[in-house]
Amino acid sequence: MEGGEVMISTKWKPWAVILVWGLILVAVLMVGAVIELAGVSGTCMFVLVPAFAAMAATYPVIKVGRFGTGVLTYVPYAVIGFVPLLLFDWLQDHSLRGLWAVFVWTASSPLIGLCADLAFAAAGRLSNHARAMITGAAVEAATFVVMLLGMRYLYVDPTAADSHLRLFDTWYWFTLPWMVANGAFGGFAAHALAREAGARGT
Repeated sequence: MEGGEVMISTKWKPWAVILVWGLILVAVLMVGAVIELAGVSGTCMFVLVPAFAAMAATYPVIKVGRFGTGVLTYVPYAVIGFVPLLLFDWLQDHSLRGLWAVFVWTASSPLIGLCADLAFAAAGRLSNHARAMITGAAVEAATFVVMLLGMRYLYVDPTAADSHLRLFDTWYWFTLPWMVANGAFGGFAAHALAREAGARGT
């Protein structure tokens, strides 16, 4: 069906789709983090793998088709990410402005998922592939905003992470279009995967 709510048959329970793809999203971002830590200077995991991250975040939204799916998809990342934020950025380095900043950073991940939900709902009258692309683009646009605001206002010295921050506040003319375009591609890929899974009845 083109336009309206995406209805794709699935043998998977909605919670299973959300959990599995939430963990895939974690894995995607962790791969980006490993590449970053391996010595690729001047980059950020959110900029390295935006298409794959958008695909992982968008797939459950279009597969389940219920508002709130995007929020729940980011919960595994938020829960897992809470630990290093607390242990390293707060307790060890004291680089965050306060314990409250740990919780704000943690809450920002489901906020990205909420933007995916809102974009998916707002594009309800468009074709399914356009709706998925808009959702993927919204995921990456929201990621850009969250990263920019988080690094600027949650850290005692934002310049300590200058190699990351400059991607968002100086090179935004490249980073934002790059992330949004990759997000749209990731959304399209998610739609293709969901359609194929629907055709197979999985």
